[in-house]
Amino acid sequence: MTDLIHLDREGPVGILRFLQPTKRNPYSLAFVEQLVTLLREADQDDAIRVVVMTGGDHFSSGGDLVGFQAEIAKGARATSEMIDRVHDGGRAAYLFRKPLISAVCGVAFGAGLSLALSADIVVAAEDARLCEVFARIGGCPDTGSSWLLQQRAGAGVARMLVLTGREIDGRTAKELRVVEECVPARQVEARALEIAREIAQHPMFGLQTAKRVMRATAECSYIEALDIERDCQSVLLCAHDFPEAMKAFSEKRKPQFTDR
Repeated sequence: MTDLIHLDREGPVGILRFLQPTKRNPYSLAFVEQLVTLLREADQDDAIRVVVMTGGDHFSSGGDLVGFQAEIAKGARATSEMIDRVHDGGRAAYLFRKPLISAVCGVAFGAGLSLALSADIVVAAEDARLCEVFARIGGCPDTGSSWLLQQRAGAGVARMLVLTGREIDGRTAKELRVVEECVPARQVEARALEIAREIAQHPMFGLQTAKRVMRATAECSYIEALDIERDCQSVLLCAHDFPEAMKAFSEKRKPQFTDR
């Protein structure tokens, strides 16, 4: 299997490096599998106290639309099961017991943005490109973004970003409270590591407990949000526009939507 992610260690900080920045780190089933495995490894390594996720020049362009088509062609049941497997990545990141920081440069679209937002803290480049791209391709939010975005930015901002499919840069994301920090691109990873080292100084059990408490006191269940997204997205993936968008993506052409 091709290595899509690598876990590096710098003292008490683990660094999950996504290894396909030239392809914009697509959120494929293989990517999810490796992400889940390495998060489990980092969780079980007592020497790692905080983890930073970084994609280098690009965080992630989102779902692997080409790779997903084979599963969608099998029908609604296979599609629903595939989405659950895709959700395993965000679920593993969100439920990761140690502090998790996203260092976002370049694009963070769709599931890639969801993954970034599943972290406790997001550091974005000023010129990073963030987008809830689902509306552009006839889909609805998945991978937890409907819940994560509302938790961070509020319902109104979340609806605006989801329904318009608008792309925003890191500066705007900071203003809208989608991300916590915004710095020049060359400083993103260094700043994320600086925050990680600051956190790593504190007692581990206290950090884990504090994180668990913060997550438990959120307004609604993340798992419930995933179930809602799975059910709705399963229908849309088998409908008209999302399949057309994926086919157009494969054929490198503009999609011809029928369901306006």
